[in-house]
Amino acid sequence: MKAIAYSLAAICLVAVTVPGQQHAPERPNPLVDGKLMFVGRMPENLDSWIVAGLRSWGKYKPTRDPEGVGLEMRAYQPQRRTEYEMRQGIPQPKKTGKRDRDRRAMFSIVVTDWVTGKPVWDADILDRKQKKGRRETSTGSHSEIYARGLSPQALAQEILRTLRAYVTKLSEAGAAAGSAPQS
Repeated sequence: MKAIAYSLAAICLVAVTVPGQQHAPERPNPLVDGKLMFVGRMPENLDSWIVAGLRSWGKYKPTRDPEGVGLEMRAYQPQRRTEYEMRQGIPQPKKTGKRDRDRRAMFSIVVTDWVTGKPVWDADILDRKQKKGRRETSTGSHSEIYARGLSPQALAQEILRTLRAYVTKLSEAGAAAGSAPQS
């Protein structure tokens, strides 16, 4: 009898608290609202070119101190597992073809929301040459940037051009959603 009374009391408490709960408003993308961005060390002194490009863009204030920032930009070397094949009874590393070498990323750049720790944008820097007359980089949350033949300054400009296009696309989508009539 006590068990029934306790379970009814628990059900009543749950039923009373559930309708009164407010749903948290959806947090906008930190790339749109962010102001302060930490830029970590990158290969080929690329970070100094990115800091200079961010300053001239004016959207974010770049810093070298990771405390109190909204966004973090870091470069990572991709982790690759060495695959082995047996040759004459001895395990040897598998040979990679030219096509596999071209598709591998030299490094990846990831912009992370400092509050949640989730990546909001990333780009793989590929050791490939871009085809003539075409921009092949995508402007989504994941991008591929072709870096063969680019100087560190030109590579930083391409990274920031791709990031800027994605942030602009997010801003326009947010403005369109905000101006849509409410029903």
